[in-house]
Amino acid sequence: MKILHVNTHSVGGAFNGAYRLHKALLKKGVQSKMIVRELAGDHLFEQVYLYDDKFRNINVLNRLQTKIGYPQTSAQKRWNYTNGLLGEFEIISFPFSDYDISLSKEYQEADIVHFHWVGDYLDYKTFFEKNTKSVVWTLRDSFPFLGIFHLVNDLKRNNEKWKNLDNKMIHYKKRCIDKAKSNIEIVGLSNDIKNKSKQSLLFQNLKHHVIHNCIDLKEFEMLDKRKARSKLNIDNEKIVFCFVATSITRFNKGLNELMEAINLVPKENIEFISVGDGNFKSLHYSIRYRHLGKLKSDELKIVYSASDALIFPTKEEALGNVVLEAMACGTPVIGTPVGGLTDVIRDGFNGIFTKGVTVTDIKNAILHFIEIRKEFDRNAIRSYIEKKFSEEKIAKEYLDVYSKLLSRTSEGVVT
Repeated sequence: MKILHVNTHSVGGAFNGAYRLHKALLKKGVQSKMIVRELAGDHLFEQVYLYDDKFRNINVLNRLQTKIGYPQTSAQKRWNYTNGLLGEFEIISFPFSDYDISLSKEYQEADIVHFHWVGDYLDYKTFFEKNTKSVVWTLRDSFPFLGIFHLVNDLKRNNEKWKNLDNKMIHYKKRCIDKAKSNIEIVGLSNDIKNKSKQSLLFQNLKHHVIHNCIDLKEFEMLDKRKARSKLNIDNEKIVFCFVATSITRFNKGLNELMEAINLVPKENIEFISVGDGNFKSLHYSIRYRHLGKLKSDELKIVYSASDALIFPTKEEALGNVVLEAMACGTPVIGTPVGGLTDVIRDGFNGIFTKGVTVTDIKNAILHFIEIRKEFDRNAIRSYIEKKFSEEKIAKEYLDVYSKLLSRTSEGVVT
């Protein structure tokens, strides 16, 4: 069985989730490979390959075609659709690109193509017209079943012109997918995103599964709290909260609301640590606040182990790798009751929920956690992750999906 994972970038939460699955499959002896459009030069990834050969390039001819209303390259098409529109969103992508992944050697060798985060990499028209291999598609955000938006919240907070554009791209995607010659099955990282997908125009007739992200339990291990705090020069009497995100300034992650909320609680005994790209240098807070920037896993597990809780006030989330990472280190999570967090957090056992996503909701949850923080059992939290989210368990669940897909393909059944 040869599996090809496809992800646009080799950085970010979606890639981390995809790569962890890829490594878990390799550990089980599966012939798993991954291709990306952009490969970070400072990382050494196992069986991850760069495929960035364009079949469309900007030239004088297609510039002229664009001017008369017939854009050719993905950049020209994007400009044609969005020129003059002002919107609020974290990211948008389109269902066309200048890359044909079916031309890659890795695709041609594969039995199953497994899509992850493929915005601006997968060219829907080209791929679904040519592809004959079974497809597994893991929903790492909402882009696969929306038109251009990656977040449902971004779709909601934009005007009708943007919503009409998103709807137009949904129908474009549907026309392409309707031409598929092989089976496509959808995997939601949580029940929430699976249910949204099942109700969508694009995927309502496709088979759905729920399979969570996995975690390398050796990479994220529970360290002695006192020793971890010593490495970070933190007093053992402090109440320590951390916030971790690939990019801390992303609106969806909720750091603005968190910082306002934490400033409303008694501060003399609190230390707050943030981890990830970006900074709030222009803002000033009365608590002791340290931003550590981007950290590797061996550094990150020290932060988790030193913390009393990870606070993750996300507004929308397919699952949240950082939640699993913190819990693997025995650290409870204060999280908003949205998306995949509702699959992972067991209120009062491995964390607590806020009532909502407002500053007041987050503040009240922090105050409540401070009162009950000594009731959490770090070993039990770690055991929960070992049981529910191990590489062995998640890889086995995907292998079951792969095997059944290949069986139906060999029988010539397309559903």
